[in-house]
This record gives sequence, C-alpha cells and structure tokens, in this order.
Amino acid sequence: MTTYELMIKTTHHLIRGGALNDAQKANITRQLHAGRITDGRAKTFNNPNWYPKFYIPPYNNGKRLQTVVPMSPKAYIVADNAYEFEMLRLLHLFAPNNDVAYMIDKTLNRLKKTCFGYEGCHYADCFEAGLTVLRFLSFAATHDRAWIAKQIAVYNNHFADRRRHSGVQKYYWFILSELPFDIAQPEILCQQEQMIEQLNRSYLVKNGDEDIQLYIMRNALARLPEFSHIKDRKPYADKTGRLIFNLEHNLFDD
Repeated sequence: MTTYELMIKTTHHLIRGGALNDAQKANITRQLHAGRITDGRAKTFNNPNWYPKFYIPPYNNGKRLQTVVPMSPKAYIVADNAYEFEMLRLLHLFAPNNDVAYMIDKTLNRLKKTCFGYEGCHYADCFEAGLTVLRFLSFAATHDRAWIAKQIAVYNNHFADRRRHSGVQKYYWFILSELPFDIAQPEILCQQEQMIEQLNRSYLVKNGDEDIQLYIMRNALARLPEFSHIKDRKPYADKTGRLIFNLEHNLFDD
C-alpha cells in the first residue's frame, strides 16, 4: 500500500466513524514518516511557496491525485497541497510532537506567502487550492479566526462564479464537519437545505467509496442539535443496490 493509499484509507475510516487503537496509530504514523521526502521532480511555479515542502506526491504517471473527498483537481497546486495537508493532519492527530509542530508551522508560514492561501485569490485553480488551505487551517490554526474567516468568505463570495465539479461543494461540507463548531455552525445552517436534499437522494455505487459523501453530509448536519439523532446512522444499499441514507424526516417538508 502506498503512502497515499494509506492516507486515503485511514481518513475515510475516520470519516465513517471508525476507531483506531494505539498500535494501529503507531503503525500508520511510522509509515507516514517513512513517506516524508521529495521524489525529485522539478516543479515550476510562479511562486515556489505554492508547492509542498515535506510531503511531495509520487509521480503517478503524470495524473494528479484525488483529494480525500474527490474534487477531481485540474492543477497540481490543488492536488499536491491537499496531499501534504492530509499527511500532516494524520500526524497531528496520532503523534503530535516537536517535529510535526515544526512542519505545520513551516507550512503555515509558506501559505502566508501564497495568493490562494492568504490573499483571498479566487481565480482559476486558486479557488479550489484555497479550500484545501481552509481544510488545513481547521486543525493547524484554529486560533487564527481572521484567516479562517477570510478563506470562508472566498468560498461564499465566489463559489457561484462558474460551474464547478460537484465534489467542490461536498469538500466544503467536509471542512464544515471538522471546523470549530462556533465557526462552522452558521455555515452549516446556510448549507443545510442542500445537504438534506442530497441526503434524500440515492446513489449509484461505482467504486465503493460513494458512501463517503453521504458520511460527510451526515457528519456536518449531525453537529446541529436538531440532527444529532443521525450522528451514528450509516448509509445502506436498497434492493436495487443504490446507496441511500435514512434521514428519517425533512425539516423543510410542510
């Protein structure tokens, strides 16, 4: 299993509400640390701070790696930064130490020198790259409310600027499921009607990970008191094999 596959499998397990014992966390941590290095590829960006420093994705035959909640990245600044951020997040969760704190601090300083990470740029691929930064801030800089608010404002002000991959909105909901609640709550309230609509649909199973989107919507909505009853509920396949989620009731029905 590659480091990328391990990261995806572990993060999906956590999204679904799975638990890990200390031995499993230690094993994952060991493998993640072993994957910390560059593969030697030369990257040409307008700003060298656009590119990860500690966890650089493998070549992957020139194909950009998918984000944890798939956004189908069209640019390396989205896919590669998301890769590093997720590695650092798991290390922060499982084995926080001085070395991990150092990498996180250096990454925060790097992002402050980017347009998509700190200057509110929303053009082209910077919009999606900014979302991955918000995901990173949700655990790495929860104290910096102004920075988080700025990244949220970029999403709210520019999501509708053009047609986007459906995964972009769900990636934002994924972020809301883990941001500090006082920050996330007003955003979840604004998005809840769309989440409910999505949860009331059925989904065709293609590769086995379609349930992740249902789980992230569940996790976000369940943070609201009126939806706390769904926090442990799981999607399941109906008689036709399509995935459904029993929301039980729709608050927007008459």
